[in-house]
Amino acid sequence: MPTIKINDVALSVNPGTLVLDACRTVGIDIPHYCYHPALTPVATCRMCLVEIKGQPKLATSCTTTVPPAPKDNPEAVVMEVFTNTPAVADARAGVMEFLLINHPLDCPICDQAGECKLQDYSYHYGSGDSRMGEVKRRYRYEDLGAKIVIDKNRCIHCTRCVRFTREISGGGELTVASRGSRLEVTTYTGKSMDQNPYAGNVVDLCPVGALTSRDFRFRKRVWYLKSVPSISRHSALGSPIWIDHEGNKVYRLRPRPLEGKETTHFISDEERYAYTHYNREEQAPAAQLNGAEASMDEIREALQSAGPVAVIGQGTFGCDAAQRLGELATSTELRYGSGDRTIAVVLPKYQTSADGIFNRRGFMERGFRFGVLEELLGRVTRREVKAVVLLHDAGFTSAKEAELLGQILKAAAFSLAMEVQGSELGRAATAWLPITSCAEESDFIVNHDGELRRYQKALRPPKGVRTVPAWVKDLSAVPATV
Repeated sequence: MPTIKINDVALSVNPGTLVLDACRTVGIDIPHYCYHPALTPVATCRMCLVEIKGQPKLATSCTTTVPPAPKDNPEAVVMEVFTNTPAVADARAGVMEFLLINHPLDCPICDQAGECKLQDYSYHYGSGDSRMGEVKRRYRYEDLGAKIVIDKNRCIHCTRCVRFTREISGGGELTVASRGSRLEVTTYTGKSMDQNPYAGNVVDLCPVGALTSRDFRFRKRVWYLKSVPSISRHSALGSPIWIDHEGNKVYRLRPRPLEGKETTHFISDEERYAYTHYNREEQAPAAQLNGAEASMDEIREALQSAGPVAVIGQGTFGCDAAQRLGELATSTELRYGSGDRTIAVVLPKYQTSADGIFNRRGFMERGFRFGVLEELLGRVTRREVKAVVLLHDAGFTSAKEAELLGQILKAAAFSLAMEVQGSELGRAATAWLPITSCAEESDFIVNHDGELRRYQKALRPPKGVRTVPAWVKDLSAVPATV
């Protein structure tokens, strides 16, 4: 690998590595607006300028690559980069002054305040003064459909959003119009972002407050929010996300990119706006037996006295929950899997599976067999199995599978359903227990690609709502002798 020097620090990198990325490996963060690791570099913002020895002008580090080492001298230093020279500092200050010429002082009301690169870079690299004496240009904010609002006064024309709609989502809804002093980002005539199932990502991509989410706009200041790492429940990929919450309420979900994983930079709008499912509007029902509130002792006694037990685990819960649930089964062959939701593959590069069950693989590794519920129905009908414990989420089960599960519960002498939210299927069971959602517990999954993905607790569960392992521990307890 060729050797380069960055501020006199030598390191070896692969040929073709961007100078900007090489600087990151030695802990130097190069300021940038237009560059994004999942988009084509275009060097439009000029903020990432660095000095390279032997070159007469400053170079954009987001488009300059490290050359290969000479064959006759593989140990030679092929490039010397400087990021802290007076020329670089002057260039960054000049770029910041240019970008702020028409930018309004919207920080007190801007949703981007607190996580805005324009604020950060202005503080670190700006001059602190403005020589702009002319009237700033002004636009009214516009709706780019029902989901996205654009405030063109704040736009710095980095074109990240435009490139996203062309290179990633493919709709090409956005364009740059009126090039020159009246340049603006807008939609093509007759188009909006409503038809783009990944439209919400342009808000994440925008480094300033030009593109905002209609759903989140003016709802919460970001510095009040706490960010907890979690996973998306949308597909078998288990995409990493941030849960932003405050006051035991989720306000938004954002992608949580992983190093070297380009497919983790974006999430669909269906995933993004699913945060409302985590906010409980009402107090969860108490544990029930035969339609009435019951104690754990009563439910445990009914389960343990019923006879041979089979468990049905839906692959939309964590691996720890799957392991503990499996322990309730009388034998390992009585562990059955459920969940048959599928998703439409819109972007094959980012959606490598149409499976909508995000921990199917984790359940299978723990002995749960999917697609054989008819076998269980036969065993229950023949009274080989007397009790059935079901771990279920109605949103991931088709009407056909729900009907089959209903037949199993009806045929069993005793049935117990564990759900986050009560469903018609759960109410058909003999007993019912309220369990935590993935935002109310910490666990892990094994996604479609065999990657382990952890998620952490963000919300406090209501009183009486417990994790699956906690319920199983009580259900498995040996009754106290009198």
